[in-house]
Amino acid sequence: MINLIFRSTFTIAWVIVLTVFLFYFLATVIFRSFSYPLDKRYFAGNQKIKAVDPELKYYIIIPCYNEGAIIVRTLKKVLQFERVEVVVVDDCSSDNSVEQIEQVRNPHLHLLRRFEPNAHTGKGDVLNFGLDYIRANIKQENQNPDKTIIGVIDADAQLANNALDCLNNYFTDGGTITQMRVKMYPHFKNILQIFQDVEFFSVNHMAQIMRMYTRTVGLSGNGQFFRLTPVMEKVGVHPWGQALLDDYELTIRLMAVGITVDYMTDTYVYQEALTSVKKFIRQRGRWAQGDLDCLRYLPQVIHSKEISKTQKLGIYYFLAQPWFSMMADLVILTMSVLTITDAIMNIDKINGLEIMALLGLILVISCLCGVIELIVYYCDLKHFNEPTPNFFLLLAIVFIVSYIYLVLFFSLVIAYWRWIHNENSWVKTEHGIAAKES
Repeated sequence: MINLIFRSTFTIAWVIVLTVFLFYFLATVIFRSFSYPLDKRYFAGNQKIKAVDPELKYYIIIPCYNEGAIIVRTLKKVLQFERVEVVVVDDCSSDNSVEQIEQVRNPHLHLLRRFEPNAHTGKGDVLNFGLDYIRANIKQENQNPDKTIIGVIDADAQLANNALDCLNNYFTDGGTITQMRVKMYPHFKNILQIFQDVEFFSVNHMAQIMRMYTRTVGLSGNGQFFRLTPVMEKVGVHPWGQALLDDYELTIRLMAVGITVDYMTDTYVYQEALTSVKKFIRQRGRWAQGDLDCLRYLPQVIHSKEISKTQKLGIYYFLAQPWFSMMADLVILTMSVLTITDAIMNIDKINGLEIMALLGLILVISCLCGVIELIVYYCDLKHFNEPTPNFFLLLAIVFIVSYIYLVLFFSLVIAYWRWIHNENSWVKTEHGIAAKES
């Protein structure tokens, strides 16, 4: 009897998690396939304008910590754009980052340095430090803050060639804040890097399209741009907070004051994909813990009159993801152990053919989402004339996408352990080796 109750409880939990996941996944596919093509012109940067606002000026903040291997490439790429000031904030790097930055001789490059004990207090503090400098700079130059656009990109990032054109379209048309699509650099060395490109360029892209309709677009740590005046007036002079997931924390703070993030679909920002499974687990653990950090905003979200019911639902889903994922992993692992145990105990009663057929059916069903995502990814690459990975590697991606939760389980365990013990001192995952080798 106890065994039956135990199994029934885990089965119900599995059905709940599966239902939520499938509903969300199917919704993203539907919005991507049917709604987006009809309304593409309304997405950020796709507006047709007669002339670019000549007063627009961009300040791009680049947080830097031990990025000496890649920072020069990033700076040279972004400084190619006109009307762009680049503010690099070095957070007391222990490598040669500062020396590398100083080699780039450009009047539009501004190097700021933080030193201990004030350094290493979080990315939010680094960004706010850079924003303080920008506010002082535009005041000194008598620059209109309402025409000042603040951008944030990673030290390993590169804007697509049409990025500034799309940004000019958006902000000339009166836009407030937007998030760019994100893509991995296409110099893939292993299947893990291809998975990250599928995840960011297509899967997250589909989710962001749906969020655009529900007004719940989430900011990313790479490729966010906003008009200074409305954010400063409504959120404050230091908009970024202390959560490890500073981008989504800012998203919540913006929605709480009635500012909705827009999404750019037809341009993107590149970043380095991780090559190491260990670094990948560590990165996702930091993100999951950052999600848990944002739970502090839950009471404010619940009682907010500025945040719509649809937006609240989107926030609830995002904040629930670590909990759903952990529950799903525990259920699947437990059910698998119970099934294997039963099979061993009743091995003389097992029909081998039936077992093989059942396992085959489970494999096909579990890989269905991976197949859909792979098709979408392939079409996305063709649309933007991006290099397509090897065909057999793409087939393997189906299995990686479908079973990545087995790897991410360790990230969740790390995240919960650190969150419970109030350990918040993460060092950002380094990308330098991958970039240097490329």
